Amino acid sequence: MTDAFHRRRVIRARSAGPSDRRRGAQGQILALFVGGMILIFLVAGLVIDGGTAFLNRRDAQNSADVAAMAGAKQLADYYLKKAPLSVYDTIAKSVKANGCGTGCTWTAHYVGARSGEIFRDLGAVGTGGAPPGGALGVKVDVTRRPHTYFLGVVGQGTWTIDTTATAVTGRPIRAPADELLPIAIWELSEFKTGTLYALTNGKNAPGNFGWLSWSDSNGSKSLATSICTPNNPSFRLPATFDADPGESNSSGVRDCLKKRVDSRQPVLLPIVNELTDEGENARYRIVGIAAFTITSFSPRGPVVDQINGRFEGTLPYSQGSTVPGGITAPPSSDSPFYYIGLSQ
Repeated sequence: MTDAFHRRRVIRARSAGPSDRRRGAQGQILALFVGGMILIFLVAGLVIDGGTAFLNRRDAQNSADVAAMAGAKQLADYYLKKAPLSVYDTIAKSVKANGCGTGCTWTAHYVGARSGEIFRDLGAVGTGGAPPGGALGVKVDVTRRPHTYFLGVVGQGTWTIDTTATAVTGRPIRAPADELLPIAIWELSEFKTGTLYALTNGKNAPGNFGWLSWSDSNGSKSLATSICTPNNPSFRLPATFDADPGESNSSGVRDCLKKRVDSRQPVLLPIVNELTDEGENARYRIVGIAAFTITSFSPRGPVVDQINGRFEGTLPYSQGSTVPGGITAPPSSDSPFYYIGLSQ
């Protein structure tokens, strides 16, 4: 009986083998199907929720930009017209009007003169009282936390989106149209006033240009800052400054150049007649100042290769003249003109 019993178990086990294998294969297919559906679900979640995050970032940045500009304008009115100080209320109304409601928070700080590439933080914008001494503008930070639609199933219930904007107002020593940019033009022996010219980067010949560094920094962020908000130091001609061999075709540099193109206002460009050394040790010798209206520019590879514009003439700076620095003080009631704009 025992042998017969074992034979029956073997026969039954052998006859059940193919069915077990089919069930195993079906289980594997089911597992792959479920895994594939989860992957598709996660990809769809990233696309949809990522798109939502992108839209929220754009809206948050717009809120920060507009609020910073509104706050800086109120600060300028306080300096120029002795108007009641209402920077906090103005920013609060602005961010609310531009979509910063539920799930959105903001803070605002006064800023002073630059320390390197960063504006000095002078403390939070309060609901009353005078601004701190030397306040040039405001920095507004906006945070949005939109809910996700799909990624909540894996524990990602919200995105955290942080944006910031800084707007300043100031008293330039010269008119805002006469701002000195770090674009060095080689001697203009044949340039005629009112004529359009194409300046080529990196060619040390009359009418071409190279990039300067006012702060000994070769970073594209530093270069963009100097184009958006001129921050050259005061200097006496002739003067020597570092060349900037860094990448000039960054999004920040292009955006700041585009603002110059869109403004259609003349800017000041240093005229140089000498380049010493090469690479990171290269230095330009500034011998004069030219007025130039930038009309377009052409990026190529890591650099902005060409700048086009209209030559407006040279300014009466002679050897030994002092070229004033960029904006370092707020406007006052006797300022004949003042500057206001986004800078970071």
